[in-house]
Amino acid sequence: MAITRSSWDFTAKVWNVNETQAPLTLKGHQAAVWNIIELGNGIYATASADKTIILWSKGGQQIKTLTGHTDCVRALTIASPETFLSCANDASIKLWTNKGECLNTYYGHSNYIYSIVMNPSIGDGWFASCGEDASVRLWKNGECLRVINLPATTVWSVACLSNGDIVTGSSDGVIRVFTKDLNRYASETVLKQYEDEVEKMQAASQQEIGGFKVSELPGPEVLLEPGKTDGQTKLVRRGANVKCYSWSAAAQTWNEIGDVMGSNPVTEGKTMYQGQEYDFVFSVDIKDGAPPLKLPFNKNEDPWVAAQAFIHKHDLPQGYLDQVANFIITNAKLDTLPVSNNGFADPFTGESRYVPTGTSSTSAKPAAIDPFTGSGAYTTTAATSSLQKMLIPHKDHVRFDQANLKAIYDKLKEFNSKIGDSLNSMTDEELEKVVKLGESNITCMPEAIVFLKKMLEWPKEILFPVLDITRLAIRNKEVNTQMFDATYGPIFINFLLSLLAPDNIPANQMLSMRVLVNAFSGLPGEMLVVAAYEMVLHSLLCLSQLNKNAQVTVTDINLILFSDPHQTSPMIAAASLLLNLSVSLGGQDDNTELAHCIIKLISQIEDKEAYFRALVVALGTLLADSPNRLRLQTKVVTNVALHNRLKKDAESKSTDPAIAKIATCAQQIVALL
Repeated sequence: MAITRSSWDFTAKVWNVNETQAPLTLKGHQAAVWNIIELGNGIYATASADKTIILWSKGGQQIKTLTGHTDCVRALTIASPETFLSCANDASIKLWTNKGECLNTYYGHSNYIYSIVMNPSIGDGWFASCGEDASVRLWKNGECLRVINLPATTVWSVACLSNGDIVTGSSDGVIRVFTKDLNRYASETVLKQYEDEVEKMQAASQQEIGGFKVSELPGPEVLLEPGKTDGQTKLVRRGANVKCYSWSAAAQTWNEIGDVMGSNPVTEGKTMYQGQEYDFVFSVDIKDGAPPLKLPFNKNEDPWVAAQAFIHKHDLPQGYLDQVANFIITNAKLDTLPVSNNGFADPFTGESRYVPTGTSSTSAKPAAIDPFTGSGAYTTTAATSSLQKMLIPHKDHVRFDQANLKAIYDKLKEFNSKIGDSLNSMTDEELEKVVKLGESNITCMPEAIVFLKKMLEWPKEILFPVLDITRLAIRNKEVNTQMFDATYGPIFINFLLSLLAPDNIPANQMLSMRVLVNAFSGLPGEMLVVAAYEMVLHSLLCLSQLNKNAQVTVTDINLILFSDPHQTSPMIAAASLLLNLSVSLGGQDDNTELAHCIIKLISQIEDKEAYFRALVVALGTLLADSPNRLRLQTKVVTNVALHNRLKKDAESKSTDPAIAKIATCAQQIVALL
């Protein structure tokens, strides 16, 4: 009996469960292999992101490469003993003979097709497909006879049961079963709810920005391709939001310009924002070069009250109050202002105007790169005692910056001498160039990146200083782009995940997590880590060593006397990685798996900073931003131990800054529940 698996490492493997020999490796694709099947004539077929299908002999030799699809080939399925079907990101389905001849091409989907499966229980020639257009389509001999729309952004997979029922897995985290048997129909209430959800989703999919339907805009994967001209812009769908990116020819990277709000700065009608409905969601430009801030407002609110809440939430100077309030009045077209119970139409500008103690009209202090341990760290001072700082949702990625480059260089030089005359040994000059990549604002040297990639092939016993210089280097945009490009990036991600194996060296585990954290410093790194987030979460859950007994000490690393004790904590690294994923995935339809991982690791966390990042901030960010907040709320509330711990933390009166900031965030999370 053979078991087949495809992989991001550009290969597919075939195991014989009745034998102990190594698996057969099928190597020949130029990108990730998405699917592998065994055809009726006994040969294998693989589908790849390189837009091709390859046929292989039983012994693993390439027989033929099939071209025809114009984008990533996602899935294959056997149609008959002599034929098979393929589906791709080009929204087409192709019928092939087992010898590689294309017999027909079928069209019906309006976007990427992710899964295809035969349904012989209904009858010969029947198959089902699903994809990015939020639909499942039923086909008979290549003709689309039925379209089933789902209330989700994406339908990732479809399967057919022996009784003819169809099962789907979609981006909203719900498994749905569809049947033609009247006796198994859901109740009228459930069916009506389903129809309402589909109708609401379809209405949202018709939303347009700048003449483009949001649902038809590409995802962040399009930013893996370089731009054609300097200043070229692209609109990219990021969850429910649309962002604009501009290509910099000099830096060879896409730079985020900001959120795209359409020609009208106001979103009118009841709009969902962070789980609540508002009459308006304004886009307020506060700082040149920074994305606009969202300001929700209802017509029955006092504009000065809303403006004051907005200022507090974003830690803005008090001098902005009148400007923001007048912005609301103008754009909401308010003819009259709400009258308060004390007789003042404007309690903030009348006799009893509120002026917070200790506020200043000077510009707000710029945020540190890591607001939790850097110069902008949270503190309980008199200046903030009148108002708790809003720490969730967190909008910026964190990273690890502290390092002792001399100590890293000395350790690299020591280990390099142990390599001897191997192909991966470096000269002192080459080592110096690699270490320079760790400096801030350094001009990137292409040859240094080549040297760094060679050093990443060092034996795992002496790899940790290479990983440490890598996490510093990828903060540089150019280095980040080259390390996480479409060719080397997937291999590099898989390599980092392999270092997270439970039997690996603790120093490598901790430092590989820190590399993944700092990958979010650039868009290419962020996209690849997010694309592989399911594997990342699996690796974190498998790391049973992530507890106080697995603390990586300076003796273990024998590398750097860190000035920050958090630098040697694997739990801090894991929590920071979860936090960055929460920032990137917070607005996605389906982030329950990420929430599950955060909650699962909580039971192992005793370090206060790790608890603060993983539970309070990461989980809090998901709760605040998720379109499916109700599902996450249920997940938290039904976890009795977690819910009780949150409530206990929220009631803490400790003056210890580490505990106080946990209490503040816990209070904000409890309010969301």
